Amino acid sequence: MQLTLHVTNNCNLGCDYCFVSRNPERMSQEVAFAAVRLGMEDKTSSGLLFYGGEPLLERQLIYDVAEYTKSIKEKSGHTFYYKMTTNGTLLDEDFLKFSQQLNLSIGFSHDGPAQDDCRKFLDGKGSASMLAEKIPLLLKYHPYAVGMSVVDQSTVHKAADIVEFLFKKGFRYITCNLNYSDDVPWTKDKLQILEAEYKKMAELYIKWTRAEEKFYLSPFDTKILSHLKGEKYHEDRAKMAKNQPSVAPDGKVYSSSRFLGNPIYEIGDVFTGIDTEKQNMLYEKGLIPPDSCKDCAILQRCNYAYGTLGNDADSGTIDEISPIQCVHEQMITPIADYVAEKLYNEGNALFIHKHYNELYPVVSLVEDRG
Repeated sequence: MQLTLHVTNNCNLGCDYCFVSRNPERMSQEVAFAAVRLGMEDKTSSGLLFYGGEPLLERQLIYDVAEYTKSIKEKSGHTFYYKMTTNGTLLDEDFLKFSQQLNLSIGFSHDGPAQDDCRKFLDGKGSASMLAEKIPLLLKYHPYAVGMSVVDQSTVHKAADIVEFLFKKGFRYITCNLNYSDDVPWTKDKLQILEAEYKKMAELYIKWTRAEEKFYLSPFDTKILSHLKGEKYHEDRAKMAKNQPSVAPDGKVYSSSRFLGNPIYEIGDVFTGIDTEKQNMLYEKGLIPPDSCKDCAILQRCNYAYGTLGNDADSGTIDEISPIQCVHEQMITPIADYVAEKLYNEGNALFIHKHYNELYPVVSLVEDRG
């Protein structure tokens, strides 16, 4: 099982688009250790994602969990895998040395040239200048860290520049997620800008691939994967979604981070275990696309038509997909297909190796480490 541990709901930033309700609630050691034990059930390995808020506000708890899992591994042989998503402001060399030894994967949230537009400290000051020195320090210890960005209505005109910024800084795993919140509805003009920005990203993808740069860029690589896997794309994602419930600071377990605090999607707690009947019910319900989606040409490639797989990002339910999500999927799919068709027809060796060789991740890692 892969558990997302919301070690705190508190944060030292006040990002405009964050869906987490910032408050002082924090996870106790008792809850964290119980979550570790819950994740171990019937498995020889399990994963822990430290999440928030800003998880480094609870740095000692992360240290405590690491020590606890180390003692478990020594006694039972159970293997643990660790991840963390952070805004980066509290990263320092001591923690990075620790995380390197722990083999903790880090997702680093940064919006490039739009950083100060949305990701500000609570006093309103921007965070870009502080993070400028954090990026090379992070990549020194974690060259495969993920650069995680969000495209907001107010910064959509910088979307391609954000991706290029992260790439030039040295990130080779880059995610670019859309803010689907309806607090500020996406207008037709903003969507036209988004489409233009995606087309710019498409040219960057082609350029970097031709230059034999190894990288991962969502949403392009996910859309290419959806074409190659067909129906299996959703099958694999569904299994992954079901296997990664979220633990709130108070120990209650939910089917998704987006539903934290919503009793409808509460599926247990770390002390009494997971209600598998309710978990399976929500899982099965989420695999049924809304009636409005059933005849869609890109149904099998849509990331939101199946509630289990994430359409809760805006609608707040697994029963429906929001209009902006629908428009987005119809927009990005043909652009990603253009990229794939162009590079495939060119016979680009790196592109073909990357998408058609199942051993590519392993081979690439060996090559990188020489």
